[in-house]
Amino acid sequence: MERIPCEFSVEINYTDLNINNITSGPQLFSEVEGQLLIYINNKVIFSEKEILLLELAKQLKDWLHNYDKDFYYESMDYEDSPILFFKRINLNNWQISGIWMNRTYANIKLSDLMFACNSFIDKLIIDLNLREINTKDLF
Repeated sequence: MERIPCEFSVEINYTDLNINNITSGPQLFSEVEGQLLIYINNKVIFSEKEILLLELAKQLKDWLHNYDKDFYYESMDYEDSPILFFKRINLNNWQISGIWMNRTYANIKLSDLMFACNSFIDKLIIDLNLREINTKDLF
């Protein structure tokens, strides 16, 4: 895996939000899916359809409460893992990569990574609330 050494801006986003007929409860984690997009310096470095977005958001939220440890996103939908990981290099610098990425991006500021995670979570919660899905008990 090639490592690219410089400082990067990060965005975690999604499209094609799909929610099956479940509107509440823990089953939502396996029903809310879409195309996950990750950008580094406005360039798509990861694009995968049918990712369980609420499952990812929950794992990101848990990591944000304990961000001194590495983050590994493993999904109940895929045997390949980790789909996405954030690995701590030092206090403020992190790497981002995953099993389906052909590169590791290093020197990502923790503050940028946390902002990207929070923005992703906030957007998903807003979109789900607009569809009258209550997410309060899920986080």
